[in-house]
Amino acid sequence: MSALVPVVQHSETSDNTLRISELLQRFLEQHQGDEVRLRELLNEMGDRAFGPTLLICALPEALPLPIPGISALVAVPLMLVSGQLVLGFQQPWLPDQLLDQPIKREHCEQVIKGAITLLEKLEYFVQPRLPFFTSPEAERGVGVVLLFLSFIIALPIPFGNMLPAIVIVLICLGLIEKDGLIIAVSAMITGISPALLLLLL
Repeated sequence: MSALVPVVQHSETSDNTLRISELLQRFLEQHQGDEVRLRELLNEMGDRAFGPTLLICALPEALPLPIPGISALVAVPLMLVSGQLVLGFQQPWLPDQLLDQPIKREHCEQVIKGAITLLEKLEYFVQPRLPFFTSPEAERGVGVVLLFLSFIIALPIPFGNMLPAIVIVLICLGLIEKDGLIIAVSAMITGISPALLLLLL
C-alpha cells in the first residue's frame, strides 16, 4: 500500500507564473519518449494543489476524443481527489500504481493538444474575482460539486460525460486562477446537469 504523499512533488521545472495551457505545451516539448506517466504530467503543473490534478483527470472526457474505456479510468481518480477536497486534505493524493501507470504518448499527445486549444480559449476569460468562492472555507462546498460531477461521469450514459467534465475543467480553472465567478457559474450549471442528462436517456 502506498504512503499518503502528495501527488505533486517539488519540481525545478515547474513554474506557477505560466498558465496551464503553456505548461502542457512545455510538457509535450520536454517529454519525447514513447510513454508518459501521470506523475510526470502533474509534476509539470507545479504546486497548485487540487486544481491541476482534477483538471488533468477530467480533460480526456471534456474533449470529443475516441479513446475506449476512458470514462472508467477518469472517474475513479476524480471521485478520489474530489472526496479528499471535501474532507479537507491539504494536498491531493493518488495511488502510486495510478501515478506510475505507463500511457502511450500518442494517446497523451492527442488529449493534450486538444486540451491546449480548449484551455487557451477558456483562459482568455479567466481572472481573479469573487475571492469568497476560492477561499479555504468554500473549498469543501466546491469539492461536493466536483464529487457529484465525478459520479455523473462514472455513469454509463451515452454522450453524457462531456458536459460534467467540461464543468469540472471550468471549476478547476477557477481554483487555479482564483476566479470565483467561473466557479459560481459552473456550480449553477451543475444544478441543471441532471435535467440535461435526462434528455439523453
